[in-house]
Amino acid sequence: MKAIIFVSFIALTTIPLLYPQTQLLRIGNAAQYSYESNYEWIVLTTKSIEINGKEYFERKSYSPWYTQSVWITTWERIEGDSTYFILNTNGQDSLIFNFNWQIGKKYFTSTDGNIFGGQRIDSIIIANTFLIDDTVYVLKNFTYNTTTGDTTFNVLPEYNHLSKKIGKLNGGMWSYATGVKVNGTRYGEVYPFPEEVVFSVDSLYSEFIGDTVNCLISNNSDYTVVLDTIHTSSYYGYLTFLIKNNDYFYIPLYVQFPRDPGDSLNYIIPPHSSIQFQIFGIDLCPICDYEIQQYFQDTLRFAFSFSEGLVYSFDKAIPISGEGHMSDVKDDGSSPNEFVLENCFPNPFNPTTNISYSIPGKSLVQLKIFDVLGNEIATLVNEDKTPGNYNVHFDASNLTSGVYFYRIQAGDFVATKKMIYLK
Repeated sequence: MKAIIFVSFIALTTIPLLYPQTQLLRIGNAAQYSYESNYEWIVLTTKSIEINGKEYFERKSYSPWYTQSVWITTWERIEGDSTYFILNTNGQDSLIFNFNWQIGKKYFTSTDGNIFGGQRIDSIIIANTFLIDDTVYVLKNFTYNTTTGDTTFNVLPEYNHLSKKIGKLNGGMWSYATGVKVNGTRYGEVYPFPEEVVFSVDSLYSEFIGDTVNCLISNNSDYTVVLDTIHTSSYYGYLTFLIKNNDYFYIPLYVQFPRDPGDSLNYIIPPHSSIQFQIFGIDLCPICDYEIQQYFQDTLRFAFSFSEGLVYSFDKAIPISGEGHMSDVKDDGSSPNEFVLENCFPNPFNPTTNISYSIPGKSLVQLKIFDVLGNEIATLVNEDKTPGNYNVHFDASNLTSGVYFYRIQAGDFVATKKMIYLK
C-alpha cells in the first residue's frame, strides 16, 4: 500500500466556492461566479459575528436573477493571516486551507465511500488576478482509494486555482470567478445586488398625527436602480413623495400582493445617488379614527429592479408607526386596568387570524365582524366576561378576499379595527 500523509480531512458538504477568501472577509466585499456563462451567483460578506469567543464573518451566496432569495449562508474566519476555517454543522471550526502550506502539500476535500477526493499544491505563483500581486495556489486534483491505497492524478478538472486575496478562481471545469467588489470598487464583472440599495433608517415614526417623516434611499451600486412600486399593507391614508433635486414626485400606494404589473412607478435612481422618501398628512379612517390615532402602524414594501440589461427585482420593507404606537411588552398575566382591543394577528391573513382584547371589570362583551358597507358578517362573542385578557380565533374561509372590520363593545367602551383577508 502506498504511503500518503494527509494532515487534514475535510468532508465538504457545501458548494465548491467555500475556499479561503482573505480579502473578501470584510463586510460589504463580494465575489461573482459564473457556471457555463449562463448562470451567475454572488457571495457577499454581510456582517461579523462572535461564535464561541471567535470572530466569524457571515457570507451569503445567492442568485437573485433566478431565486430572488439567499440560498446558502456560511460563517467563515481567518486565524492570523493564513489559516482559513468555516463553521461546520456541529458549530466547530473546519479547516479549509492554510496559506503557510508549501508546494507538495496534500489534503482531502471530499469523500465518497472508500474514495477520498483531495488536492495537492502543485505550484505557488504571483499573478495579477482581479487584484495585482496576488498569490495563486495551483492545486492538482487527485483521488485516493482507502481500500487499495491507490492514488489517481488524472482527475478532471486536473487543476484548480486558489487566490489568497479573492478565493477560488475556478471550480470544476465550467465554474469560474468573473469579478470581485473590494472596498467599494468593482474589478471584473460583478452585477449589482440588493444590499447596495440602502435605507437611511430601519423604521419611520411619526410623533403626532400630521407629522412629516423622511428616509433617504441610496443606490450605492455602479448601476441604475428602478423603483417600481411601493406597497402598503393597510388602507390608512397618507401622502407620500419622492424628492430629488427639490423635485417632488407623488406616489400612489398599492395594496396588491403581488403588485399589478401596470402599477409601475418607473422612478430612476442613478448610480451612487440618493432620493428622499417623505410621508405626511395621515388621513384617519372615520370609522376607526380613535384607534388609528392610538395605534397607527403600517409596513411599506419597496419593489426595485436593476436595469441596463441586468434586469431582476427585489423587495425591501420598512415599518412605519404613529402616535401612541402599541408597546411590545408582553402581558404579565395580571388583571388589566383598561379596555383594550389589540390588532389582530396575522394581518393580512389567510384564512384565520386571532383577535385579542382585555377588560378591567365584569362586562357584557360583544365582538362582531363587519364588511366595508357596515353589514354584520359574524358575531364572535356575545356574553358576560369577567376581568381578564382574552383571545378569539376567527376563520374567514367562507368569505371573499377584502377589507373587514372587527368591533368590540363592552359597557361604554367601543373600538373598531381593520383586518385584510387575502386568499
